[in-house]
Amino acid sequence: MSIKIKQALTESLIKIEKREFDEETIRTLLIVSREYLRYNGLVKELAHFIAHPKRNKGIFHKKVNSRYAKFKLVEEQVLKNVPAIKTEEELSDFMLGGVDLEKIDSKLFNILYIDGLDDLPESHLIKYTGFTKSEAEKTLKENYIKKDGFYYLKTLKTKKMISLLQKSSNISENREIQNSVLKLQELVQKINSSIDSLQKVIRGAIHFHSVFETNSLSDDFEFNFTRILNDFNIDSKFTNIIKNNIEEILVCLMTLIHDSTFEFYDKNTARVYLCAYNEYTKNETTAQKETLYRNGVLALYINYKFKDKSNSFPLFVSNIKLENYIDRENFMKENIERSITKIPWISAKRDKTKLKLKTYS
Repeated sequence: MSIKIKQALTESLIKIEKREFDEETIRTLLIVSREYLRYNGLVKELAHFIAHPKRNKGIFHKKVNSRYAKFKLVEEQVLKNVPAIKTEEELSDFMLGGVDLEKIDSKLFNILYIDGLDDLPESHLIKYTGFTKSEAEKTLKENYIKKDGFYYLKTLKTKKMISLLQKSSNISENREIQNSVLKLQELVQKINSSIDSLQKVIRGAIHFHSVFETNSLSDDFEFNFTRILNDFNIDSKFTNIIKNNIEEILVCLMTLIHDSTFEFYDKNTARVYLCAYNEYTKNETTAQKETLYRNGVLALYINYKFKDKSNSFPLFVSNIKLENYIDRENFMKENIERSITKIPWISAKRDKTKLKLKTYS
């Protein structure tokens, strides 16, 4: 193993132990260790994020790409002439009707349904379809065939066969053929209805949960660095030191991810930004601004433009209190319009012994 790599790892870990670290320490730790992270989990994904801040693949990208595709479908439908809608079910069908059931672009199929399943809580899927994620994926793949960049519903072949039978010259005289056609039509309708219902649940559910949880990140650090410390013969105590400082490490990671870019399947891009989040704070007033400061948490949101509109949705909403890392006086001076407005404190630096969020300079 490289002596230089071991030295860089050890120096970063000692800074964490002494609580002298900031975002540059965490940048170094992840960049140096990236090649030695054996498991393709959260830590490796974050290391890739820091090394390559324009993302067009990866764990996070799959989830946000799928969410973006769903938002885009809804927005494209809204731009069309809205038909006479009488019920909520008709409204749902219209809003989600932008994808052909029988022929789907292969890229969109994977983004909406395969990646979409991964981003969907399994409890939601079971509640509305009765399928687990693995069962739903298996059902979709069994009922489609891929050809020339598209996925075709297999019942299309059956429909063509029905059409040929109906054009048969002796169908009106042959009760057996008539019964066969009727049974095939019922089968096609049943399969199409089942697949359509499953797809609507998958693409109709846009959840705003974080793409990862703090506990999962802590466990992933422990798993990876137990191996790395052993490989480089570094004291194993540093695994617990990382876990004990996970909140401040996460603050540093959030500032490092700020201003990263996602490139979506249609080449549209979105930018990640650091913000204060409080679901009960909507507009800027002195009282609400105080509430946002006292009760708000740090979050990473994604913003993209579509046509002449701008839309934002969460990448990660932490439980890290805003007031622990930003001074009240500084916060109240700034024009923070509302929850999820971009904040100017985007660097994690030490103020003597305490980690604080600072404006970039």
